[in-house]
Amino acid sequence: MPSLKSFVSAIALAYLANAKTIKITATSDNTFDPSTVKASDGDILEFVFEPKNHSVVAGDYRYPCSPLELGTGFFSGFFPTSSGEADKVFRVEVNGTDPIAFYSSQGNECASGMVGIVNPSANQTLADYKKRASALARSVTPGRKPYGGEIADNDSSDDDDGDDDDSKDGSSSGGKSGSSGDSSSDKDGKDSGSVSLSVSLGALGLAFLMAI
Repeated sequence: MPSLKSFVSAIALAYLANAKTIKITATSDNTFDPSTVKASDGDILEFVFEPKNHSVVAGDYRYPCSPLELGTGFFSGFFPTSSGEADKVFRVEVNGTDPIAFYSSQGNECASGMVGIVNPSANQTLADYKKRASALARSVTPGRKPYGGEIADNDSSDDDDGDDDDSKDGSSSGGKSGSSGDSSSDKDGKDSGSVSLSVSLGALGLAFLMAI
């Protein structure tokens, strides 16, 4: 007869094994790739940064290029790099399945179309958010320090030019590492539906054994 502790451990391991890591790249073309993704509760959004100096902010859908209320959402800080991918990534755990708009708060990048959305709905779409953002001059940077996620090493980066010191408007902080999944591009804001499912068979097997 399995103990309650073993049962809870098995459930936790199975939950983690089924979580996805969704890679979203802030590209050197000033877009997010993919710009539209579907994510489940517990999935990880992994933001990767290309040149020159981008950020990512969870936005208030009602007010494009503006952050959610203080104390909610997330802000990565800035990730300057001169070539290749920055040697740090920003990871955010998805809490629920409600739509999450996001944008780069660097200069006029948001107004120029550097925006994205997680789990769009009939009433909250990327096309609508992007259209209203295009009427603005600049975006809002919510403070100087990252929050709502964690900064970790970019395991896929082979570029030494990425600056992991304090960025222009945000400072780096350590974070736990995680696996990186592959996502196909969708720069036009269409639903790519191409997040990778990183299921660990070993973890599932361990969870089963612990439950016995």
